[in-house]
Amino acid sequence: MRRKIFISLFTGIIIFLITWVYLNQYYTLGLEDGLFKKITILKQKLLNIKPRKTKDFVFINTAKDLSLIEDTASYGNLPVSDRGKIVQLLRAINNAPSKPIFTLIDIQFYYPYSIDLNMDDSLQTEISRNKNIILSVLYKNGMIDTPLIKTNYGIADYVTYGSSINKFRLYYAGLKTPSIPCLLYEKVDHANFTGNKYATFCNGRLCFNYLWPTYYYDQDNIKTDAPVYNIGSILLSLKNDSNRINDFVKNKIICIGNFTDDIIQTPRGRIPGTIILGDIYLSLLNDKHFVPWLWILFLILSFSILSYIALFRKIPELRLKFGFLFSKHLANFITQYISYIGILMLLSIVSFFLFEINVSLFLPAFIFSGIEYIAQKKYNPDKL
Repeated sequence: MRRKIFISLFTGIIIFLITWVYLNQYYTLGLEDGLFKKITILKQKLLNIKPRKTKDFVFINTAKDLSLIEDTASYGNLPVSDRGKIVQLLRAINNAPSKPIFTLIDIQFYYPYSIDLNMDDSLQTEISRNKNIILSVLYKNGMIDTPLIKTNYGIADYVTYGSSINKFRLYYAGLKTPSIPCLLYEKVDHANFTGNKYATFCNGRLCFNYLWPTYYYDQDNIKTDAPVYNIGSILLSLKNDSNRINDFVKNKIICIGNFTDDIIQTPRGRIPGTIILGDIYLSLLNDKHFVPWLWILFLILSFSILSYIALFRKIPELRLKFGFLFSKHLANFITQYISYIGILMLLSIVSFFLFEINVSLFLPAFIFSGIEYIAQKKYNPDKL
């Protein structure tokens, strides 16, 4: 019996490590996305989740103030945010008696402002005056695509293999440029990220490198929980009363972006990318990226029990008939696979409600099904 327990525990640890590597990758699947979306919405509605620790945000939308510039990479024109108005806003912030905590510009400057080339110089001047500015950049083929403007850079990368963004990469081992939320967390809250492709640490504690954000702000509550302004409206207000700049920026995190065109599909619906960056920063601030040791113990114990069942017992199978489509061997394997998915679905729901961590379904289920199929020789015709 001890031998069986040891083998099951060892197998459970191995499957946990495989699952850990999988969880710390971009990969998600459409069916898993669907489950995670329903769980996220259910928990938000039941518990009305609010951040324990927070910062005051001001979101500034540039979508209603666009200009057409020449597309230097091709023919035609490109709509971009009005850089003249961005310069005016930054100048007002730089000249204000009270300063914001930090300013995030989630706008990419890769094309010269052909309407007025001097405007790019003015923009660089105003950004250089303020060390507490982050500019979003693109991450392509393992490298940073450097923009025209020089300042602090942060990566905003929403790559996913599922139907919507579920996981967001925080730390880029080997690069000097982290993600925007990670950089903001480092600059504002003095955090320190280290790690490699297998494990990431924040302030010496094990954490996920791919975070499932908690969506404190979304399309439904952003207008009530945080101020959102159009950049033109702010400039008009400052024109009438220049002293009002303190009301906008004092002790705030300013987030500037295009809230109409930069829209990302999430489990909570379509949300502007700039707001998602704020959500991820708040997730970091509220320790959602840390990996609880109790969760590791919970998952290893659960996987060890399932390993014991796969190796020495038999998973209770659903009464599904696949013989008319597949051979008896394949039909038997598929039935096992679906049974393990059902158990892992329950495990993922428990994990999310207790630890706010989703557990992948299909990869562990496939491994457990394969172990049971081979260990119990279900490929043998006598077992059918």
